[in-house]
Amino acid sequence: MKKLIFLFLGLSLFSCSSGGTDDNFGSGGNGGDGNTTIDPFKATVNGISYVFTTLNNTNIADASGGIYGNTYFLIKGNKDTGGSKGNVSGKVDTKKYEIKLAIPKSNVVVGTHNFLNTIQPNEYFADLDVTGVVPPQTVVTSTGFIKITSYNATTKKIVGTFSFNTTNGSTTTITNSITGSFNYVLP
Repeated sequence: MKKLIFLFLGLSLFSCSSGGTDDNFGSGGNGGDGNTTIDPFKATVNGISYVFTTLNNTNIADASGGIYGNTYFLIKGNKDTGGSKGNVSGKVDTKKYEIKLAIPKSNVVVGTHNFLNTIQPNEYFADLDVTGVVPPQTVVTSTGFIKITSYNATTKKIVGTFSFNTTNGSTTTITNSITGSFNYVLP
């Protein structure tokens, strides 16, 4: 009977042990090739934290650069915040956030890259779109930075953080404050 108890305890301990690391950016069981990273795009918008969905549910950046053109890698995340009380009439809105990070293909280097309200050639940039709200919200990037904390030129893995503010475009009053992190692979 004692042998049976020790066998059960041993198997229980073995089954609870972990053979890998827990870095919140795990390899996803795919050999660490980068396309199944857990939660590769996280952001806090106006004090509320979200995990954003990514393009094709992978963490591979868009080589076309999207709206920024083919000289940039585009890292993009989307978040549908679900229904919330909207305007006075009681209509239910569905606020959606889309964050876009433009990484210049000619300038992928570790460091802090500051930007202002418009994208400049071969410079970093971030943007926020807010849709699904009544009345519509105009969002214009004012200032911010993208910090590349690590980049492996062999595996093309890029890890970093970002922080930027937006205005409504007609005043300098900050309307949104955004911070976040990303763990992607450049194509």
